[in-house]
Amino acid sequence: MQGSKRVQYSFAVLAVAVLLACGGTDVGVSSDEIVIGTWAPLTGPASNLSTIAQAMEAYFAYVNAEGGVNGRMLRLIIKDDGYNPSRTPEVVRELVEEDRIFAMLGGNGTASCLAVKDYIAIRAIPWVNPGSGVRVWTTPVIPYVFSTFPTYVTEGRALAKYVVEELDAKKYGLLYQESSFGREGQEGVRVGLRAVKGKEVALEQSYTVGDADLSDVAQKFKDEEIDLIFVWTISEGAAALVTAIDAIEDYSPQIVGTQVLSDPIMFELVGESWDGTILASSVPESTSDEPGVVRAREILEKYGPGIEFGTYAMWGLSRAEVLVEGMRRAGRELTRMQLIASLETIKNWSDNSLGTPISFSRESHQGLNAVHVVKAEGGKLVHVSDRMQP
Repeated sequence: MQGSKRVQYSFAVLAVAVLLACGGTDVGVSSDEIVIGTWAPLTGPASNLSTIAQAMEAYFAYVNAEGGVNGRMLRLIIKDDGYNPSRTPEVVRELVEEDRIFAMLGGNGTASCLAVKDYIAIRAIPWVNPGSGVRVWTTPVIPYVFSTFPTYVTEGRALAKYVVEELDAKKYGLLYQESSFGREGQEGVRVGLRAVKGKEVALEQSYTVGDADLSDVAQKFKDEEIDLIFVWTISEGAAALVTAIDAIEDYSPQIVGTQVLSDPIMFELVGESWDGTILASSVPESTSDEPGVVRAREILEKYGPGIEFGTYAMWGLSRAEVLVEGMRRAGRELTRMQLIASLETIKNWSDNSLGTPISFSRESHQGLNAVHVVKAEGGKLVHVSDRMQP
């Protein structure tokens, strides 16, 4: 660990220790219950992402049915921020100061997560799997933040490598969301293209959340003869682009997208037009017969009826698994500091729904930083490549 990172880590640990000495360590923990908080876009332009929180809740119901965590039941409080980062600070304040949660789990959207980063930092509340892949969560290490969500730069580089080596495209385009989510994805794509064969993006266009008409953007891609478009937006942005492309005669570029788009919701939004899309993914396909996927499917069928079993559901369940494993390891005398220390003992942990080992340490809270490639075919996602960590 470099000197500056070591100082930052030590300072944060000291801050946590001070809070412990002040008696705030067992907030949200009673003799029979542990209270966890999250937020999700239950309404608004990204409401399909609410599946993530619903799957977390279903997993907690499963854990409770099995006896809970060291004799305590889990209660998840979900707040709605509408995918609006101006609303996120208030709902998180409610979770922390009124609902008095023990730890934070997930929370959707890069801008929303960044809007509360400092607030949660001041209180040193354990935060497992922020719903964002920007590097700030794990580089440098933040003692109370743990993630198994691969960075956008990692997946951008991996997709670029796959595209250059496996697809025959002449000119690359890029549609990215106006946020750190989009910008870091763009960085990963550009770095990946240059690293493989010195390729470049010929035309980039930006997307603003809520923009349902991208006909002008689609036309620009056609006019520039772009035959492959990297898409780094939420599902509504990608759907708007594909819809606009469908309306243009004699234009059918290859779409390559972020893992945020690797959910069956895209088939509902654009139908057969989504077939052929190449995507990054950090979870196994929902149709897989891998043991972890089979177990996840059974859990959601029993404890989350009505939840569509796809990537978003797998995200929610797999993120909740990490927090539960950390609390189990912490033992009956559960404190925030013990949870943090216990999470750092997770090494090559494979008893999870992701089907791949997860590891944390004091020096690294990025438990997984690799993606594989899938392809949309016939209304489902088909496995294309092994995990890549460029």
